[in-house]
Amino acid sequence: FLHQISILTSRTLSSRSEPAGKLHVLPQPRLSSTATPKLCGHVHSENNKAGMRSFLAVVAVSASATAFVVPARRHALTRRAAHDDGDTITQLIDAKEAELADADAVTTTKTTTTMPNYVEQANYFDGDRPAPAWELAQTNFLKQGATILGQVAESIGLQKRDPGAVPASLGLVLSNEAVTEAERKREASGGRVDAHPVSRKLYDVGCLFLDTLFDERPIQRFWFLEVIARIPYFSYVSMLHLYESFGWWRGPELRKVHNAEEWNELHHLLIMEALGGNSLWSDRFLGYHVAIGYYWILNVVFFFSPRIAYQFMELLEAHAVDTYGTFVVQNRERLAELPAPAVATSYYSSGDLYLFDDFQVSTPPETRRPDCATLLDVFTNIAIDEGEHVKTMQACQDYARIGARVVSPHMDGAHAAESREKWVRWAAEVNEAAKH
Repeated sequence: FLHQISILTSRTLSSRSEPAGKLHVLPQPRLSSTATPKLCGHVHSENNKAGMRSFLAVVAVSASATAFVVPARRHALTRRAAHDDGDTITQLIDAKEAELADADAVTTTKTTTTMPNYVEQANYFDGDRPAPAWELAQTNFLKQGATILGQVAESIGLQKRDPGAVPASLGLVLSNEAVTEAERKREASGGRVDAHPVSRKLYDVGCLFLDTLFDERPIQRFWFLEVIARIPYFSYVSMLHLYESFGWWRGPELRKVHNAEEWNELHHLLIMEALGGNSLWSDRFLGYHVAIGYYWILNVVFFFSPRIAYQFMELLEAHAVDTYGTFVVQNRERLAELPAPAVATSYYSSGDLYLFDDFQVSTPPETRRPDCATLLDVFTNIAIDEGEHVKTMQACQDYARIGARVVSPHMDGAHAAESREKWVRWAAEVNEAAKH
């Protein structure tokens, strides 16, 4: 509609025009910005009047569209607040989501004229077939060996790096100090995760490691984090299968939620790979080997205490909210200029969204359908996803502690009401014991 008006206006104005600025509107195909022509003298006064009326019409319609976009986006990012149980950290997560939707921020119109050199994949597969382990290992060794030589050649100056390759060409930044400050503010406001002392120490060491190794390399840092972030859900499902195989305990709905959580983290990982986060052999080597060790450690922790295993993941997911939220704030304008990679639009917009709904146990199905036109949309969505993981990990801890069952949000409300009733009963018992 705006495009038709602009065409009509251009016909009534002088052919000489000068762009006066961009009007931010909802992303539309083949329309990234709208130019406001400069009025010129004309020999016919009637044509001048008609041109002015058309110009004012474009301004009025564009202003109305902007007034609609900002409140609608704020509502889309904050509507889940009504489903929270009122825990302090949950409220802080929702506050972070509201902050990401600040009405004064740049809107998410795609303004880039050239497509970044994303590393797009045709499908989810990495390989041809499920071959024997020794064959896959040999193939991978040869493939990785070639990239080792390339990385060494670049490091000693024998080979030049491609200036147009991602992620360096994206021009994105992340301040370690800003992430630490965001975490400090959250914990000072009552959002500190009550983690086991050993878990807290391991977490602190891990944060120091990330800050040192991935300083000024935010996309590579995110790729590493997403490799690690999938591992707990692999571990949880493995241990639940073990319990069921021994006939100790069966929880298929919990396994289903964990599978949906892993599917979400997988797409975060694929997005980072499209942005070049795994381009260096050294990052891949470190990420994969840390993930293997982390998996077996979590299996042992879960075996002795599922609650502590879930608690440690809550700690990591809360840190992810701080990290992605800070990244969005520091790169908002640049992210708004860059288009979303295909894997992101497929996951958030055009693909099968059943599993996307399934990992958000505090949100009714089909109520969260975020925009995904630019990288600003993508990273805002990822930050909100991490907040939803925090809530799910809290629910899993309640399940392990008091039996407040965690089920797919696609199920009817009977199970949710039962879990809520158990939680209220447990809280009453704790309050009563505190009086004595």
